[in-house]
Amino acid sequence: MKGVLRLRTGALAGFLVLFAMTLLVGCGGGGGGGGVDTFTLSGDVYVPSGTRQVGGDTPLADATVKAYLWPDLNEPIAQGTTDANGHYLLVLPSSAAGKDVVVIATKQIGGKTVRVATVSADVPAEGRSGVNLDAITTFALEEMARIREQEGLSDLSPGGVSTVIARIREQLGGWNDDLSSVLPPQIGGGLQDNSLQQTVQNVVNQHKGALKGSTGNPDVDTGRRMMQTMRDMLGTIAGNSKDEGTAVDAALNMTESALDAQLATADAFGKRFDVMMNMLDRLGEQLPGEYRLVQNQWGDFQLQRVGDIAGGKTWKVTSQVEGESNGMVLTVTVENPIERFYFDPAAGKYTISVTKSGVNYTATLTPAINQANRTITFTASINLQDSALSRAITFNGTLVATLAQMPSEDAPPQITSATFNGTLDSQFGSAQVSNLRVEFDPDSSAEDSLKRISLDSLQAQITARPFSITLRGVNIPFMKLNGGGQAPTQVSINTLQVTGRDRNDKQMSLTISEVNATFIEYRDPVNGVGSGVIKTLQGKLTFASDRLSLSGEVNGTWNNPVPFGQISSVGHRLSTFPDGTIRIKGNMTPAIGKPAAVDITFTSSPRATTPKATASATFSYGNESMTASFEARLVEDSEGVHPSTGTLTMTHSPSGMKVEITARWDEPPTGTIKKADGTKIADIGEAQALGIAELGRTGIVKYVDGTFETLESLLP
Repeated sequence: MKGVLRLRTGALAGFLVLFAMTLLVGCGGGGGGGGVDTFTLSGDVYVPSGTRQVGGDTPLADATVKAYLWPDLNEPIAQGTTDANGHYLLVLPSSAAGKDVVVIATKQIGGKTVRVATVSADVPAEGRSGVNLDAITTFALEEMARIREQEGLSDLSPGGVSTVIARIREQLGGWNDDLSSVLPPQIGGGLQDNSLQQTVQNVVNQHKGALKGSTGNPDVDTGRRMMQTMRDMLGTIAGNSKDEGTAVDAALNMTESALDAQLATADAFGKRFDVMMNMLDRLGEQLPGEYRLVQNQWGDFQLQRVGDIAGGKTWKVTSQVEGESNGMVLTVTVENPIERFYFDPAAGKYTISVTKSGVNYTATLTPAINQANRTITFTASINLQDSALSRAITFNGTLVATLAQMPSEDAPPQITSATFNGTLDSQFGSAQVSNLRVEFDPDSSAEDSLKRISLDSLQAQITARPFSITLRGVNIPFMKLNGGGQAPTQVSINTLQVTGRDRNDKQMSLTISEVNATFIEYRDPVNGVGSGVIKTLQGKLTFASDRLSLSGEVNGTWNNPVPFGQISSVGHRLSTFPDGTIRIKGNMTPAIGKPAAVDITFTSSPRATTPKATASATFSYGNESMTASFEARLVEDSEGVHPSTGTLTMTHSPSGMKVEITARWDEPPTGTIKKADGTKIADIGEAQALGIAELGRTGIVKYVDGTFETLESLLP
């Protein structure tokens, strides 16, 4: 809802993303109890790359963090220290509830004091998380503190503070200079760079009306609390880019980095293993005998025959490639003589060894044929000991392939199904696969013959920065598509669980369960090519960390499903626009904050007498709740399908106050906030239309006492 809301198809999509995705990917948020007499405030501290001896826009570790009641910046009410990831948590006295709290972090770096700060307005009695400190929040506080007395800013509004910080960030972007060089000795002394101070001061001056706290009008105070409830709810649900919203991605990225570092220490093993695989690859179709592996002037591997080995059972290759593999000897022996090297059940067991100082690789591969059952079984056992490894890599597995008919020289293998079971253990991690099965119809030699993929279980554990994945009960049948190709007819997953460590090295887990999606074929009206699209979807999700627990479920049905990429494409017609319903329901409990419950239903009815899309949602937040309903009238023209008008109504409980916003095609939104008895306490619209010309077309809520807040401040 930044600036002017335009109700094009993109605006409708944005509304759906906000209300449909927040439950599934969001988190973070404000508030959280620490007992009867105290509550907590937490966040992360960042320092720009230009600050002396601090590389990158990185967290500031081991900094002293203090909290103060605005405007007294002399006597701290709480003190703590950031951890290795720049995270802090302060325990505040209950007397600070409802007041503006300034947070200042300091650290001595290279003979200078680095200072980062922010202000959290009207901190609720439940506490607040995500109170982050960086260069932009520091600049905002400096200017607000400087003009505090002359502009009557002794009481700040949360929406105004959020707006000012967001606008300064837009103006300055990724500011990466030396923070210490532009700050005054004392907060409020004015920024020491004229251009920087002018930029920040202009933003603050433009939003003085939004920054001002209570003017004593009880109805306006209630309306602003209503807006703050919405802000806190969206903060809890949507979070921010440095909080739980990216916890899983962050854990994956950090695990990948830790694994890369561990793999780097085993680089010599990787090079030797690569050469071994090149040896095996080049032995294909070679006669038994002795060989050597060399590298030509262009760096290509070549196999040169040295001589015969009697018996027709042995192949021996000596590496003469410079580097880690020089002198490494590969030996392959089979039970029964064969003319050339390939994996033939008639050869019996294959024994493979690789030796060199500090190297001992052994493997056995046993192919076996059951004529009666038309099956071929491959059993493998591998042990890789290498001086570059802290412990051996071991693998044991079995692949069973069922054939349509037994293979011969004239008929290649025609596999109807293949099932794999195996285990892997190493210093890098471990894995276990149970009954990974692939089925073909009629067999693998036919085009588009994949029939089904199923899996009983997969468990994988990465040792570096402990990270694990568990997958159970997967079943995916496939269908043939018009014009060629295949797509699932259904995807069902019993459980997918991911566990790892977040930025603060705290355990987190994500579990997706009871997933069931059905697909049908969609034919492109232009080229007739088919693709698979989702017809129904249902599933459950649970996320848990030390900051938040979240659980929810989603159910959706589409009467005429189409590929997601075509929903808002130019030329769409009401006859092809998606028709269906999605419901998302869940609960969130932040470690610091009030629980929030969400129940959302979205319905698209493009072929109704009055084509429309509607959404209804209830957000419960402690003793307060917000019920919202949205209706967009749909029309069809040369640009496709888009909303012609949209109406959003939100009712707050227990106050009974109601927000009503209406927007027409290519026009800015307008609306009101009214008391339960119909008395208006605020107008909603463009700032210039509501008498605040300097903010232009910015969308604002202007109260009857003259104060205002921007619509964008309501979104995290």
